[in-house]
Amino acid sequence: MRRAVLESQDHFVVREFCEQVCSGLASKDYLSEYLAIYHAILGRCRYMRDPRTVELVRAPHIVARQLLTGQVPQLDCDDEGAMIAACVTAMGGTARLVTVAFQDMFYEGRRQYSHVFCEAFEPRSRQWIVLDPVAAERTKQMLKDVRASKIWPIGN
Repeated sequence: MRRAVLESQDHFVVREFCEQVCSGLASKDYLSEYLAIYHAILGRCRYMRDPRTVELVRAPHIVARQLLTGQVPQLDCDDEGAMIAACVTAMGGTARLVTVAFQDMFYEGRRQYSHVFCEAFEPRSRQWIVLDPVAAERTKQMLKDVRASKIWPIGN
């Protein structure tokens, strides 16, 4: 998933999508840029689980192309997180992916994570902003329910 973000962050179609979404915003309003991307993904994509036995990962540049042509991508949490992270980095920001577990489930001694989302670093407030379209209005409760998490920096 991180590799998909890194490969797509420099794709012109991702930057073009970001520019389209953020065109009406004031310059250097990074928080508004992040929120505009978040709301664009929330409003223009549909959540759909992966097949039971396959972990599908869509490259963000392919999702951006679909969005620019008016399609409605069918994405799960890792696809949406990767798309938002690619957009944040394509706009010069810092992003990371966060995997979380809501239950203490283990397989062969390894914790099993069931959800992933993007966080973006907002430089003015120096805070990480949760951008999770899957949780949307229940993000606060979702964060309270997390039993374990793992952070995956993008780049650096």
